Amino acid sequence: MKRSEHLLVCLMEECAEVQQAVAKSLRFGLEDHHPERPDLTNEAEILTEFYQLVAVMDLLQEEEMISSLSEVEVERIKKRKLEKLDEYMEYSRNTCHLIED
Repeated sequence: MKRSEHLLVCLMEECAEVQQAVAKSLRFGLEDHHPERPDLTNEAEILTEFYQLVAVMDLLQEEEMISSLSEVEVERIKKRKLEKLDEYMEYSRNTCHLIED
């Protein structure tokens, strides 16, 4: 396996770890924690896993294995995602599949 492939697998694993941390938070709550790690809440676990994902992505970009985006492009992508979230949350509300907290 080449270094670039290895790092891409690491990126994939970090994505899965974010998913797992979010799933545990949904099942047990953001403030809960693993019995063996009382100092690390599920919320902190999500943040830790997310920033580990960012670290791998940063490395891939620094080594030019994945292109970097300009701040303008990043903000455009984030803005569009937020618009889509609003659009689909409204649809879910209208179909009675989303209730407010």
